[in-house]
Amino acid sequence: MQSLRLGFMMAVVIMAAGCAHQMTIRADIAGLALPAGATPIPKNIGLHISPDNRAKEVTTPGGGGDKVSYRPYADMETGLYKVFGNTFQNVDLLSTLSDVNSIAKHSLTLIAIPEITTTSSSNGVFTWMATDFTVQLSCKFTDVAGREVATVSSTGTGHAEFSDLKSDFSAAGERASRDALEKFQAAVLQSEALRK
Repeated sequence: MQSLRLGFMMAVVIMAAGCAHQMTIRADIAGLALPAGATPIPKNIGLHISPDNRAKEVTTPGGGGDKVSYRPYADMETGLYKVFGNTFQNVDLLSTLSDVNSIAKHSLTLIAIPEITTTSSSNGVFTWMATDFTVQLSCKFTDVAGREVATVSSTGTGHAEFSDLKSDFSAAGERASRDALEKFQAAVLQSEALRK
């Protein structure tokens, strides 16, 4: 009976090892504002995230042999909208790239199509949370006819100690997203191609 119980417990441990834990990389965007002295780009922009990307779930390494899962596009959409609201005259969400009604209604001249890639790792052996995160954000800007105008990129990193992760399992990912958004906003404002 003892060996049966031990075998059952070992099976539970093996099944639990390597599982994916849900988290988010949604940045705290409070205070993410246009820097003092910066001038917004005097254009109206549409932000397009495809339904497939919005629903896309990504799984990357966590700690203790486990993995973490999250939806980078859904998690970062609000932050991207905030950045474009800061850096352009107006921003609108586009459901499709051919949404001619929204393009005309909001007098859009540019469309932004983001691409997000992530990596994570952990120095923890006994906990599943990721302690280190990287978010690579690249955005292709086109005119309404689909011609590429510019590509702007940034890379954000985030680190969290176990003491941080006890109260917020997602701290490293959230910090990486915020870092990526801040750097991306600065790069957008400095882009001469977007101001032409």
